Amino acid sequence: MLKEKGRQLSWLFFIGDIIAVVVSFITAYFGRQSITGIPPFNAPLFPLLEYMPLLALLILVSICVFFFSGMYQPVRTGYLRAIVDMIKVSILGIVISFALAFCLKLGYIARSLLLLFWVIVPIFISIFRIGGRNFFRLLGLKGYNHHNILIVGCGEMAEKVAAALKQHPEFGFRIVGFIDDGVNNKEMKRVTTMSTPDDFPQILHNYIIDEVVFAVPFEAYERLSDIIKLCEIEGVRVRIVADLFKRTLAHARADDLDGIPLVTLESGPTQEAALVIKKIGDIIISSLALILLAPVFLIIAITIKIDSPGHVLFAQERVGQNGRRFNLLKFRSMIKDAEKMVKDLQDINEVEGPVFKIENDPRITKVGRFLRKTSLDELPQLINVLKGEMSLVGPRPPLPNEVSEYKNWQRRRLSMKPGITCIWQVSGRSTVSFDRWMEMDMEYIDNWSLWLDIKILFKTTLVVFYGKGAY
Repeated sequence: MLKEKGRQLSWLFFIGDIIAVVVSFITAYFGRQSITGIPPFNAPLFPLLEYMPLLALLILVSICVFFFSGMYQPVRTGYLRAIVDMIKVSILGIVISFALAFCLKLGYIARSLLLLFWVIVPIFISIFRIGGRNFFRLLGLKGYNHHNILIVGCGEMAEKVAAALKQHPEFGFRIVGFIDDGVNNKEMKRVTTMSTPDDFPQILHNYIIDEVVFAVPFEAYERLSDIIKLCEIEGVRVRIVADLFKRTLAHARADDLDGIPLVTLESGPTQEAALVIKKIGDIIISSLALILLAPVFLIIAITIKIDSPGHVLFAQERVGQNGRRFNLLKFRSMIKDAEKMVKDLQDINEVEGPVFKIENDPRITKVGRFLRKTSLDELPQLINVLKGEMSLVGPRPPLPNEVSEYKNWQRRRLSMKPGITCIWQVSGRSTVSFDRWMEMDMEYIDNWSLWLDIKILFKTTLVVFYGKGAY
């Protein structure tokens, strides 16, 4: 509901943004022209009409930058988020514009003009958007373009629906009233009802109703099926709150299975396009890394063979996404048959929970200690990434025996594809307690974004360089 209105508003903003780009360019041109002759702006600009191809290019670049920065996501709130978006727009715009000017050899374009343009653009976009929002908000408050909503329900969920609608007066939603669903007792009622389901046909005919929202408990839908059918027969749009079960983590979305309506509950990332980009990035980066690091692989393999007997690579069964089993690859850093010694060393385990780690593990070889300190032993996992068993960033893949001891909430870390690095690796690694490690993985899943992955990869590079927390 809000997203639909938000998308409509986003299209209006899209048109306004293009106008803002044109106005910003003209302003930047005359602003730059006015300081011609003042060092270091001695060179005069060409006539404005000769910059029209540049303006067309900047419009295309601006649209790409705006979409990449997430400026057209529906129902956006918060001034801090808007300021961050504007900063990203300026930085990305400057980088891309300067890169294009260099690659296309547009030497006649004054770089100061481009710089001034990308400083001005966020200002005009903010003015246009704030003005637009206030205009539509004023129309809503004045009673224009009303969209009348009837809410069936009188409990906590009905109140939440009403509060969400009232937060966006620019969309023109007006709540006609509430229908007592007959389920909630008097103690649970939070709103004043106008009638009961028995009077629903009369209300539907006597009032102007654009939509009916059912915000009732799951068990009430069968009893209210007649009035849902009545809305369908009379052509009144029906919306059903998809809170069929008590949820604390999962996000709900509507799906369609060949005409069969479904409600999907997900407690992990739902940005499908971003997840596809993540997968493509994993394939490209792992492929290039394996090619470029081939000499390093060869050198490490030779030193391992010289240092101790055994295979160069160590394959260990791990648990991947949603319980899939796969063989995780590492450069061997321990003596042969080291896994058979775990039971004998369990008494000196230094990590709480179903994980086994010792800082001065007697099984580690001399070369292995260096590989672990520098995290070079993890490099063969790029093969796992290329095969699709792992990702560059994600919760570390656990051992099957560790998973068997997980609590139910800890198993949610298996909902994402495991990675070579994650928040745990950049926050102390082996010095972090097991419970805190699990919490960090949940934080990653709940707050996942491509930008978060980029930040983790950058921080991982610094952590590996200093060798902090590795053993």
